[in-house]
Amino acid sequence: MHRTLARRAALLPWAAAVTLAVIGVAEILLDSAFSAAPAVPAAALATVVAGTALAGRFPIAGSAIVAAAFPVAVAGGLNGPTGAAVLGFFLAPGWAGYQRAASWPPDTSRPSRFWSAGSWPAPLAAQLMASLGTWIAGRAAGSTIGGLAAMAWENLFFGLLCWGAWGVGLLARRLQDRAELLARLTTALDAERDAREHAIVAEERQRIARDMHDAVAHSISVMVLQLGAVRATLPAGTPQAEMLQGVERLGRESVRELHTLVGILRDTPDLLVAQPSIARAEELVAELRAAGLPVELTVDGDLTGVPRAQDISAYRVLQEALTNVLRHAGTAATSVHLHRATDRLTLTVDNVLPNPAPSAAAPSAPALDGGGHGLIGMRERIAVFSGTLTAGARPGGFTVRASFPLGTAS
Repeated sequence: MHRTLARRAALLPWAAAVTLAVIGVAEILLDSAFSAAPAVPAAALATVVAGTALAGRFPIAGSAIVAAAFPVAVAGGLNGPTGAAVLGFFLAPGWAGYQRAASWPPDTSRPSRFWSAGSWPAPLAAQLMASLGTWIAGRAAGSTIGGLAAMAWENLFFGLLCWGAWGVGLLARRLQDRAELLARLTTALDAERDAREHAIVAEERQRIARDMHDAVAHSISVMVLQLGAVRATLPAGTPQAEMLQGVERLGRESVRELHTLVGILRDTPDLLVAQPSIARAEELVAELRAAGLPVELTVDGDLTGVPRAQDISAYRVLQEALTNVLRHAGTAATSVHLHRATDRLTLTVDNVLPNPAPSAAAPSAPALDGGGHGLIGMRERIAVFSGTLTAGARPGGFTVRASFPLGTAS
């Protein structure tokens, strides 16, 4: 856009030259003082038109040539510059100030100063040419008081005209540059706002996915385990046992479908939301113990007063670890150890398979790490606090150990 405006602006000196030519011709034809002897006014007009057109590419030289119309006019016997030349005195230095006032993008790190612009020789050259014209006119008038006063006035007039026009052009260019800069900043702010809105949507998708995984999958796993315990008390092959087996199968399929949906929704790191407290770990363990999972809980230290963010995440990590025991190790004996120190909270979940075969624990490791979002979700929660997580199979069982620094989330 800026380049398009620059190309259009480059045509302005040519349009100004054509306009001055039309005005100058009309002035020669309509002013009897010029129409009687048109040669000198025409020469002055040609100088103005040529200088204005040249100012589009060479503003300093163009300004000097335009101002040369004054000494050309007075050297030819006229009393002063023509009206077209006076307009040129304004347009050429003004264009010089506009064209070279600032680069793109403008430097707004410090206040703009007129004398720091590189185009100041343009009005200076024009004023020097005007001074030459006033000197020629003064010689013709003689060294009288009136002639000296006229020279002083003309020098002052054309100086104010040249430098004032240059200042107007300089100011116009700086205002245009700042307007374009504001437009670019507005576009950048709009893009940033759109990105923030997309981030909010992604965060909400993540929150939904985490709630579904932590709450629904856990509850369904407990229900399936309870149904399995009831079915084990019924004779095999009875309609009741087959019905319960079908319900178990439906529950497992629902968990798999839930994992598929979670995979669609999960695309950003988790944000902490309001969840239960690690101080309620006994309730969670009691729930699993009632479902048939032998779980023992040991607590060292006071679990109250844990910072809210770490408190929520520690509960969810414990919930996920116990859910994985249900899903992959059945009714394996499990121990939970919670240790609260001054600056750290550590939880350990350790399950032991009864009468393990040499490879009994091996299948659970890839299922935990690669088949779902269990360990991935735990790692995400702990990584928020720069904590540590170790999880792996060992002979006869599986151990998960998570450590939370009790500081501020990073």
